Amino acid sequence: MTKEEEKVSDSQVNETLEEKETTAPLAPETGTRDAVRKIPIHKLDIKRLIELDACTRCGECLSWCPVYDQDSKEGLIPRRKIIDFLKIARSQNGFLAGIMKSERIGESLKKVIAKLSGYKEVTREQVEEFVFSLYECSTCGQCEVVCPAHIDTIGLWEELRRLIVRAGYGPLEPQKALRKSVMTFDNPWQQPRSGRTKWSRRAKKDNLIAEEPREIKKTKGKVLLFLGCTASYDANVKQVAINTINILDALGIDYGVLGADEKCCGSVLLRMGDPEYKRLFSQNIDQFNSLGIDTLISSCSGCFKTIMQDYPKIAPLNFEVLHTVEYLARLLKTGELTFSHPVNKTVTYHDPCHLGRATGGFDAPRMIMEAIPGLTLIEMPRNREYSRCCGAGGGLKAGFPEIQGRMAQRRIKEAEQTGVQELVSCCPFCYQGLQVGIGVLESDIVMKDLSAYIAESLLGYDIFEKAAKEAEEEKRMKEEAKAKKKLEKEKEDAEKKIKDEEEKIDKPE
Repeated sequence: MTKEEEKVSDSQVNETLEEKETTAPLAPETGTRDAVRKIPIHKLDIKRLIELDACTRCGECLSWCPVYDQDSKEGLIPRRKIIDFLKIARSQNGFLAGIMKSERIGESLKKVIAKLSGYKEVTREQVEEFVFSLYECSTCGQCEVVCPAHIDTIGLWEELRRLIVRAGYGPLEPQKALRKSVMTFDNPWQQPRSGRTKWSRRAKKDNLIAEEPREIKKTKGKVLLFLGCTASYDANVKQVAINTINILDALGIDYGVLGADEKCCGSVLLRMGDPEYKRLFSQNIDQFNSLGIDTLISSCSGCFKTIMQDYPKIAPLNFEVLHTVEYLARLLKTGELTFSHPVNKTVTYHDPCHLGRATGGFDAPRMIMEAIPGLTLIEMPRNREYSRCCGAGGGLKAGFPEIQGRMAQRRIKEAEQTGVQELVSCCPFCYQGLQVGIGVLESDIVMKDLSAYIAESLLGYDIFEKAAKEAEEEKRMKEEAKAKKKLEKEKEDAEKKIKDEEEKIDKPE
């Protein structure tokens, strides 16, 4: 740790960001363009200060960063972010900064000190450039995996973002819509709260599920299925929620959902550094703990990681948290889940960052795929902890959609090289993000969630194909009935016309 950082008092260090950030107001905008607001580095705890000083500047992360792979700017490299932040911190909080900002020292002496020491006050442009680079990151965790100093880079980036938000510099303008949507609608997709259960009503009408999922507050089930915002609102990702419901129903699981009472998990706020994440976490924790459940499961890797790892930092949970595939893998081990119907597909698997690198959930998806008869897995060169990020997380897609699109294309090309028919993952966010790459490349590869294969092997058919065939058959029957009715009407009209003609002939003059 540097001498400047050692000058931070113990009381300041212990007054961590988590204790104060939900009530601290954002720094007000200044009246001039060049004015620089102070970044509250004293809010960093001792662990983060040590990590900032621990970077070896080795550059190992350079060759692995998926964002740098698409936008080769020096400022994006983790080591560069650390160097730039320390430059800002020392300019604002260091020993020389204290001297240069002291009213007891004359301006002439300050000029001499500045000339001898090389001290330069950081500019607003430098701060904004750092902020831009800090947010051009999907927080995928690849840099942490390859870091020889084992720096918790994800925790560090998220905490630096919180400092940036406290100082009034973040999040970036395009990302603010996500915050506003979560605060207004309890979801990041700017959809009304009332629309959260619309998918299930539609799915039942389309014969994709037998019944709408049971509400846990009524059934008092022991397993809570937390669906998440993406699977609930994005029509293109509806297969995740629908297949999960069919799987749990087929297995007779005593589960339930929150329905309209479900709120966003708050991951998007945490990743972007918004202090409101703590309020949302607390509200969800209180609701979850009041349900009397044994287990919470989620098919969204982002929701799972956030609830499992980040929620306990705010308050304890009185239940177990599992990703749905981990829950099903457990049933597979105990013999409660068996696959009897083959799924004859050749696929490759994309490890979601939040299920894989963040929580170590590499084996459960592969265990399930291995157990499904007929399903063949061909791994991409980059897999498990080295899986290439799709770019959909960390606020990157909202702030830098072009970069996310190029990252998705890079991953799709990697999947195509395996020669497979389909690409499978375990996360609605990854499904959504990788679909962007498929669309741009006009790739023949088909994106699937693992729940699709599980449901098909359990039920013996693809529920979407079955429903489509039934709908087509119903349409055909309706058209035949309509045509038949039309013919009957035409026949009736013809007979009536003949009868009328005959009556005219028989009628005397």
